[in-house]
Amino acid sequence: MHLFFVFSNPRQLRHILGLAEAGKKKGHKVTFFFNEESVKLLQEPSPLRGIKVELLACVTACQVAGINHDNLVPGARMSSLGEMVTLIEDSDRTLFWG
Repeated sequence: MHLFFVFSNPRQLRHILGLAEAGKKKGHKVTFFFNEESVKLLQEPSPLRGIKVELLACVTACQVAGINHDNLVPGARMSSLGEMVTLIEDSDRTLFWG
């Protein structure tokens, strides 16, 4: 099963870490998409360093926050809202976490 989570609030870190652990423990593919203020969680030094899920950062939100490819946590990559829509369509479950 592919689980897709969209985060917009950086104060959800505890939940983000718990969802990653639970999803991987069950053997699911887990993808996190960070937009709005939550992209700051992907900036080094990051509390998400070493997390074992796909990490995507909204390129527009990163530009607003002053984040670029060079200061993203290793393993994270820039993405777009267009890719987010494709992931919503392709995932088994999607959850928007404000």
